[in-house]
Amino acid sequence: MPGTMYLQNILSKICSYLPKVDGQSVRRAFKHAFSMGTSHENKTLSEKELAVILKLVAIIQKRKLTLPATMFLECAHPLNYVGSQMMVFFRPFLTFFFKTTEYDIFQGILEKREGIQRIIEEIEKEQPIGKIQKPRKEVF
Repeated sequence: MPGTMYLQNILSKICSYLPKVDGQSVRRAFKHAFSMGTSHENKTLSEKELAVILKLVAIIQKRKLTLPATMFLECAHPLNYVGSQMMVFFRPFLTFFFKTTEYDIFQGILEKREGIQRIIEEIEKEQPIGKIQKPRKEVF
């Protein structure tokens, strides 16, 4: 219990220097600081976001990277927000495939918890992962 008394003394000293701050207001302010919940507006994707997802899916399927892309997205799913912030940092280098407006929309998709899951669903809609395509024989 001496540790709790010590922390309460520190908190009371901090609050004495800041007259508008008390212990209850600090607790209220940090109550949802690490909350995992999202608002309803953050869960739904707009039409522009869906169009960018479909364009990304088309690029992935054109290059026949459905399985590696799905595996990468499943592994990166817990880090979607960190990835979106890395996109801000690498923006000048990564705007090769998308226009800058599409790039910003894609970054917004990654900020949402359901963004990566929706991309995976769209990839799986177009071509099931278990289906193996036979390579075409090219005639030279």
